[in-house]
Amino acid sequence: MDTRVAAELDLVVVGSLAGGEHGALAVDSRAGEPLVLKVFAPTDQVRLAEAMRVADRVRTRGVPVPDPYWSGTTNDRAYTLQRRCEGEIPQDLEASHAAQMLEFWDAHRDAMPEGSDWPERAVRALVVGDVDLWAGHAPIRAAGGAAMEVLQEIIAIGEAADAAVLRGTDAMHGDWHHRNLLVQGPTVSAVIDWESARAGDARYDLVLLNFWTDTYEGHGVSVEAAELIRRAVEVSVEPDARRVLAALTCLHQLWFVCAHRPERVDDTVDRARRHLTRCG
Repeated sequence: MDTRVAAELDLVVVGSLAGGEHGALAVDSRAGEPLVLKVFAPTDQVRLAEAMRVADRVRTRGVPVPDPYWSGTTNDRAYTLQRRCEGEIPQDLEASHAAQMLEFWDAHRDAMPEGSDWPERAVRALVVGDVDLWAGHAPIRAAGGAAMEVLQEIIAIGEAADAAVLRGTDAMHGDWHHRNLLVQGPTVSAVIDWESARAGDARYDLVLLNFWTDTYEGHGVSVEAAELIRRAVEVSVEPDARRVLAALTCLHQLWFVCAHRPERVDDTVDRARRHLTRCG
């Protein structure tokens, strides 16, 4: 499918790129411009266009978003194209990389002053689920067992939550983790994979980054980098908001593995429990 879309767009396929759940192709335009192509369902076009708008906004604030980066449609698919940037996904996230990610994250706050209904939707997702926020309940209920026990804890957090503790005027990357960046030595050259971006609460990105840096501390994330992120969460996210955002992070992880990677359920349940305890 991806190669067919590349042909429709008159792009030359260079090869497949590793990582990501949707997959990506390295392609060249006929003029020789190096690009990355990602292909989506046609119903994703509105969401992708909004994500590109958010990415454009933070680029103007100094975040190294690939440029150009745009979305479009072919006869039956939606797609994004972005500049293929120099650098590589870091084998180990170092403290210098984490410090830069925190600087970029700071530029997301109040980047979308027009706001959104994300706070209300996020709390509602904890209680009843929201597939559009990648936070459905049905696959977790079907898995049952320990996953369902964690879901019940998440529901209880949602039922006690007040959406007013969350923000709606920030830019959110939506998948802000230690593998969605490119580095050249100690320098972060690009932050990639903006297809989940929207207006909302940038602190969700920070709590999500904390989830993953804690998970891979010492094995892909340096101890110093993980500690930088932990301290940033403690300073920048007050406890009531931290609890809600941690619950949403765990709900997303459980929804994904129960729906798509059942072999990872037990491990994800353990990670979710640790994360909820630390952020509670």
